[in-house]
Amino acid sequence: MIAKTLISAAMLASVVTAGPISLVRDLREYKTDVEIHSSCNSTQRRMLQKALADTFEVASFAKEYVVTNGPEDPVFQMYFGKEKEAYSTVVGVWDSLLTSNKEGVLLRCDNPDGNCGQPGWRGHWRGDNATSETVICDLSYTDRFYNEYFCMNGYTVAGFPLGTHWSIDLIHRMFHVPAITNELVGHYSEDYASALELAEHNSTYSPMDSDALQAFAAHVYAVEIAQGGETCIGQVAQDSHDHDHASASTASTTPSAAASAAQSCHTHVDGAAHCEDDNATAYTTIASAAAETSDANAGKDCHTHADGTIHCV
Repeated sequence: MIAKTLISAAMLASVVTAGPISLVRDLREYKTDVEIHSSCNSTQRRMLQKALADTFEVASFAKEYVVTNGPEDPVFQMYFGKEKEAYSTVVGVWDSLLTSNKEGVLLRCDNPDGNCGQPGWRGHWRGDNATSETVICDLSYTDRFYNEYFCMNGYTVAGFPLGTHWSIDLIHRMFHVPAITNELVGHYSEDYASALELAEHNSTYSPMDSDALQAFAAHVYAVEIAQGGETCIGQVAQDSHDHDHASASTASTTPSAAASAAQSCHTHVDGAAHCEDDNATAYTTIASAAAETSDANAGKDCHTHADGTIHCV
């Protein structure tokens, strides 16, 4: 009886040990790059490839800054508070954006849901229509700026819309895609000012707040890489932006033209449209200033200083 018991136990142990090893896993294809849809023409494709490169540059540096400086860093605490879980969460978010499987994650240049026809719409996540797809509307190609434009011509992190630069805008849009961060990141604040307030008074949600993460990435890039100093961070405006919300999962449910005119609009995970009322001023300030400078300094040898000023000889 004892021998039979030992044999049975040995056989059982063998089955338990060997079972998991013999299982065939269904390994998915892994892609590191975001795909650009065939609806994008050659110019749009070049611009989006540059924009994606800028996005991963900013996200990589944001993660590097956190890992290097730790949770006691004053800039980290400014955006994410002092909760002990904040450090691991923030590092995890950036790591997920950088290394998550981008299979099926797509940027497209057509207008399948009709939302790009609304005044002020620069792009949107497609929501339930296609959870891995983001539409880039035509206004993005004229209103967005590349990383080289950080801290130029009056730009400040606090005073301009977070999506002024391609890199920060695409970070935001990637946060909406479930495959990127497993839906961890959401909108717990409404703008730059409320993101700072959240970190100070209710920081439990700050490490998962889309605006806080974007603003932090813009802040450390502006100071450390663009070398714009505190001048490039600026001051929080006294009056917060107004926001309009409406369902935008389909073309038939969009904000009115009057409500969304001259606004930067995008779609939240729950299908709500989020429009930043900037009166088109912030997005055009850099472009108009650059154009005026170009006209005034035609034929001169010009360069940009660390504080964003242009010097021509």
